[in-house]
Formats: sequence, structure tokens, C-alpha cells
Amino acid sequence: MRRAARPLLLVVGAALAVAACGSGQGSGAPSASASGTTSGPDPLARAEAAAGRLGKTLRGRLEEVLKASGPAAAVAVCAAEAQALGTQIANETGVRVGRASLRLRNPADAGPDWVAAWLRATGERPAEGVAPVREVVDGPTGKVARVLKPIAVDKPCLACHGAPAELAAEVKPVLAAEYPDDAAVGYREGDLRGALWAELPVGR
Repeated sequence: MRRAARPLLLVVGAALAVAACGSGQGSGAPSASASGTTSGPDPLARAEAAAGRLGKTLRGRLEEVLKASGPAAAVAVCAAEAQALGTQIANETGVRVGRASLRLRNPADAGPDWVAAWLRATGERPAEGVAPVREVVDGPTGKVARVLKPIAVDKPCLACHGAPAELAAEVKPVLAAEYPDDAAVGYREGDLRGALWAELPVGR
């Protein structure tokens, strides 16, 4: 990871290829009305839609680059684009979104406290059977809608996240340059890679 400002893309959903993981306090800040309450559709639906948009957009971009130029190019694109996408979604929707993992590629992708707590409690295990989170909780300044979607490692993801000795040869120098403290390796197909998350304040 070349600095916390340029995170690598996580493997999104149980069907994605090369990925990276997760953002300190997330991407962007949610907006609220003057009363401190969000407006529009159901806040959980909004949070879920924002998380889905992040995953779908990153996945589409990654698949496009993988097909055209291979995994090394996908790593470089993720480092340059992933965080900006999260910020854009937050600015446009008012929902903070991000990706997080116990094995970080970029320290900026640590996730907020509740996501970090979920990761620690869930631990490293197969992704099968890990339930998503969809809840409204009391926060320091009011209620917050929170959504979390587990991310599984698919076979194509191993080119960047598998055993260090088995990483694609062209990927190693790119990872070393962009993410010298990379911890997001050593996974096997089907492992829990981390999570997509979203949160939205809903007022008191």
C-alpha cells in the first residue's frame, strides 16, 4: 500500500477476483437534515444500496481491468481509484461506506470500531454461513443504520491474496511498491476476506 491515501480494492462479494481490503473511519461523511435526521427512503435500505453500489462498481471495474490487462494492472487501478469511489458514494448518498479486513493491505481500511469489533468476533474462518448485519443502533449522537456484508475469497482472488509463494509473478513487484506492509495474503478459496460496510445517521 503506498500510503493510507491509496487503498487497494477488496475482493467484492463471493464472486470477485483480485481484491484488497478496507478504511479507518470510512469514505466520506454522511449528510443529514438540519434536524439531524436523514430524509428519503428507509435508512437501512439506503445503507444497503450504498454498500451494494460500492461492491458492484468496484467489482465491475476490477473485472474489466483483469480481462483487459491482468492482475498487476488491477492492483494499480485499485490503488488509484478505490478510495475515491467510496468518497464519491458518501458524498452523493450521505452514507459512509468502506471495506475492512483483519488482514489489511492499507491501514486506512481498518473500518470504524463496530466493523473492527465484528471482524474480531467473527475471526478468520470460511465465509460460508457468515451472516450479514442489518440493524439500527443507538450511537453517541442518535440512531445509526448499519449494514455489513461478508466478503468471500474466490479462486481468481488468489492471484493477489493467496499464499505469498503462489502469487502471480507480475503482481509481486506492484504489491511491494504500492503496499510495502501488505498483510492481505495467505488466503484460500472460500475464506472470509473481510466485509463491505455502510452506516447512516437516522436522528434521535
